[in-house]
Amino acid sequence: PAWAGSTSKFVISSGQLRLMAPAVSGDAYLSTPSRSIDSATWEFFVRMDFNPSSTNYANIYLTSDQADLSGPLNGYFVMLGNTNDEISLYKQSGTTKTKIIDGTDGKLNLALVTAVVRVTRDAGGNWELLSDVGSTGSFTSEGFVADLSTMSSQYSGVYCLYSSTRSDKFYFDNFLVQGDPFTDNVPPALDSLKVLSSRTLRLSFD
Repeated sequence: PAWAGSTSKFVISSGQLRLMAPAVSGDAYLSTPSRSIDSATWEFFVRMDFNPSSTNYANIYLTSDQADLSGPLNGYFVMLGNTNDEISLYKQSGTTKTKIIDGTDGKLNLALVTAVVRVTRDAGGNWELLSDVGSTGSFTSEGFVADLSTMSSQYSGVYCLYSSTRSDKFYFDNFLVQGDPFTDNVPPALDSLKVLSSRTLRLSFD
């Protein structure tokens, strides 16, 4: 897929997408078109060569109605890090971000974090967040929630907030997005934009 956003701040390093920003505090994002949201699964690998905090964390946007993941948007994202060193699911409406699955505190209280995260959502808006910290091959559920705040998607992507000493220590790989775009109940004859086929987006950097 085509990535857009802070492209000058990311490189491919040893087969992984790596943040390689100047050594000053800032943020960076990449997004790519993705309409998957119904009966959907998102999975990805994240590595952070530091103990995350409220000033150094990663958000993986599962859905967004805007390509710019650093500004106001409507969608859902997984946050890895923040004050409680957790993996949690958030919804975003404009600039308001609300935690809807509160992951286990302290799970990412590690000097070096590697994790595979999987999120599922059925067509009824029932979400589950699962994590495999340490990439052991075994997932643990972080929780469930029913939420239909946002019904459609246009983009997925990654967002990093970092300090000057962490500007080159985020890595991502093995993105998998499967699912259907949102469709309403308008009869097909009246809905020329209705998309019936599912979409799979798979991306590794090997």
